[in-house]
Amino acid sequence: MFEEMRIRYFVIMTIILSISLYWITSTYNIPSELVPEFEIIAVLFLSYYFFRHKRSMHEFINDKEIYRKVPSYLLLALIFHIFTISVFWLQLYLQNYNNPFTFIYEPIVVGTLYLVIQMIMSTVTGPIAEEFIFRGFLLNRLIKKTNIWIGILISSAAFAAFHLDYKILISTFLFGIIASLLYLRTRNLLVPILIHMFHNSIVFIQSSLVPPMNMSFSVFSYMDNQTFIWLKFTTLTISFGLIIMVIVYLAKGGITVPLEKDEEDIQVKI
Repeated sequence: MFEEMRIRYFVIMTIILSISLYWITSTYNIPSELVPEFEIIAVLFLSYYFFRHKRSMHEFINDKEIYRKVPSYLLLALIFHIFTISVFWLQLYLQNYNNPFTFIYEPIVVGTLYLVIQMIMSTVTGPIAEEFIFRGFLLNRLIKKTNIWIGILISSAAFAAFHLDYKILISTFLFGIIASLLYLRTRNLLVPILIHMFHNSIVFIQSSLVPPMNMSFSVFSYMDNQTFIWLKFTTLTISFGLIIMVIVYLAKGGITVPLEKDEEDIQVKI
């Protein structure tokens, strides 16, 4: 079903709904952070094809032999989180090596309802919608039009660009590659969804729920960035090495290549 979806239709729908939702939020003074724009677009776009082709969600998401691998998925999410933090530190280190800096973070006061909605969007609905669009729809469509690796690389690059944050550009791109390989090997979107949920949950807990990570006022100076420098370099190197090892391991195995509707998928080596 994913292979029959049209990218141009998704782009057109995204533009139209984005403009409409922007008008609604600005007219009624609704915080844009509380409007799950991408999730709404994904649900509307995918629902049409699910209804049209009379396909079941169980075909793309199932829990068969998944939960016994949850610890390894959680570990992979943790490695990605550590790598993301390490890359951000390296960017600051290189950018400000000859330009001392000071960061001042002002307090951000939010209500409980706001926090709950943000938690649901970032740890549940967001990962589900993003995996269906980037790993389900976009990856399969690109593979059909090009080949396996071009599909993986382009969909992963689109996934990284979608987040609009240079600090996590590298880590989200690598995450997209691993998530794509896992999906193609298992043909089960629940696998990348779980890893995505775990990673976002770690980020949410660190940034919003753990008191030391949510201080009202804190200053990080150039000297702070220089502390434990070799430990930070080591953490970056090890986490990056582990991610590359996972990619190589997944790439060496057989993966399932989607074919036309009603045809059986085939296993190939990449």
